[in-house]
Amino acid sequence: MQNQVISASSGRKGPNTPLRWLGRLYCRHWQRLEGLEIQLPEGPLILVGNHRAGVDPLLVQAAVNRPLNFMIAREYYDAMWYARWFFNVCGTIPVNPGGANRHSLDKAITAVRSGHALCMFPEGAANPDIPLQRILPGAVRIAMQTGAPLLPFRITGTWPFDHVHLSHSFIRRGRGQVVFGAPFSIPAAQNDKAAIRNATELMKQALKRLK
Repeated sequence: MQNQVISASSGRKGPNTPLRWLGRLYCRHWQRLEGLEIQLPEGPLILVGNHRAGVDPLLVQAAVNRPLNFMIAREYYDAMWYARWFFNVCGTIPVNPGGANRHSLDKAITAVRSGHALCMFPEGAANPDIPLQRILPGAVRIAMQTGAPLLPFRITGTWPFDHVHLSHSFIRRGRGQVVFGAPFSIPAAQNDKAAIRNATELMKQALKRLK
């Protein structure tokens, strides 16, 4: 799979098809996305990409033909009580940034082993000071334990998250693009720190190559 600029989606089978339709409508007409969705491979898959703002999950979901599971910082999951039903319907997994995440990791591994596609933002935070400088190894750990390939992507053209005005990236019109790279596999390993470190660097370089 060569690098592709993606910006639209088609329907999603399942109970949250109306949510996909609304998300697709918003992304196409407000974020001004154009084009056709990318056809993801079937089976276990982990999408990894940069993180600019809270609108990112909507853009990535709108760019692919499969439903995606996401991981969300628990602080936002708990604070956004009014949207928790939406997170739960979409199979979102709360995670503690920088904290103890064994339970969250196990849930993600179970989801991927069950054949789901999981989307992760390995920078661990939206709009970091230096993009793609710090990459966390969670996606690599899941890939090593499930055998799922990693599919890198890069988001551009949206209003970045400024850690104060949380809604700006949703309210302001953007010209977002989602560019996908080629999927690649990580050799299986169990708690091998050197292998995890090397694979994390491989993932980092794959993300940096996307323009």
